Amino acid sequence: MRFIFQLFLSFLVPILVDSTVYSPNSPTICLAETNKGCQEQMKMKNQTLESVNDNFPPLKALMKNYTEQCQNVMKCASGLECFKGKSEKAIFQTSCDEVGIKRYGFDYNCMAPILKRVYQEEYICTKDFGYKMLNLTVAQSLFKSEKQCFLTIARNACDTTNYNFFLKNYDEIVEVYTSRPVPDNSFCASTSDKFHRLQCEKLDGGFMTKATSVPVLSVNLSNPAVQDVVEISEAMEKCMQESCWVFNEDEKNSSKVFTDTFQALPANLTNVFKLRPRLLEYKCLANMSFYDFYHEQMSCVRINEAPDCFMFTITKFCREEILTDFENLEVSMGPKNQYNSPEFAFSMFKDNKKKRRFVITMNDEKAF
Repeated sequence: MRFIFQLFLSFLVPILVDSTVYSPNSPTICLAETNKGCQEQMKMKNQTLESVNDNFPPLKALMKNYTEQCQNVMKCASGLECFKGKSEKAIFQTSCDEVGIKRYGFDYNCMAPILKRVYQEEYICTKDFGYKMLNLTVAQSLFKSEKQCFLTIARNACDTTNYNFFLKNYDEIVEVYTSRPVPDNSFCASTSDKFHRLQCEKLDGGFMTKATSVPVLSVNLSNPAVQDVVEISEAMEKCMQESCWVFNEDEKNSSKVFTDTFQALPANLTNVFKLRPRLLEYKCLANMSFYDFYHEQMSCVRINEAPDCFMFTITKFCREEILTDFENLEVSMGPKNQYNSPEFAFSMFKDNKKKRRFVITMNDEKAF
């Protein structure tokens, strides 16, 4: 899953520019007309926008002030001829900037590292959090009741400047990040929308940590550790599907393909080990983790390298040992009288040049 988020991460960061909204999902329209027809409202909004710092997210008072100025521009723009027949969201995207959903230095250098450590369960105080924080109401409750826990994580996860900002403004930050805007226009422009997306991405850390700790040879459907990893993958998929902030629909489709493939993996491994128990003795799989196998299989899936990427991955890792099992193998079969067939045998061995040879020998000792 890690490559899913890393692949699109550079596209997911909104760019804050005066009077213009850049979104990977929808281009702005009627911008020139809005600048001209709503000049006074745009001026007031931009003056407020100047107070927004690229390093730190706006807190309650500034966010409230900016939202009011944004709504004033929207009210003016909605009366312009250019916007007739256009949706309220289209008016919003032209009138307002991505102040709420923008990723600030604080998000990169403090909030994201905090969430990463929460989902990797690096601290005892987060052990019972699970995926509860994906629910904003629960997340807000946990931030309030476990304040000391989060501050301890932040002290180690954030640089001094961002930690001090978090410490000083803890209650306001929690409220802004975990509260839906009022009114909730569902434009995917709020800080809580950004917070939800950050959680989707940082779930990946917990997934990788736990999947790496499970040896691939111990993967079976009854293994609690495997069930735990599968549960994380389900939470990641649910989070991605519910997130309003995506680069494009292909991202969600890719996420589903990768998740479906992973969730089928325990059953596939269980079955192949049952049908081919010799694989359990192979050194090629002895030091491999669940995550290593999955990552290699996904490499095959991404480029459609083989019709069956599961068996392709096993063969890729264990080719030498699989072939070794057939070296010096000899099988003889007697004639079947009803067909009047001769006796024959076949064998596989290495010649002096270390090349493998497969030989069928008939009773007249001719080799084919």
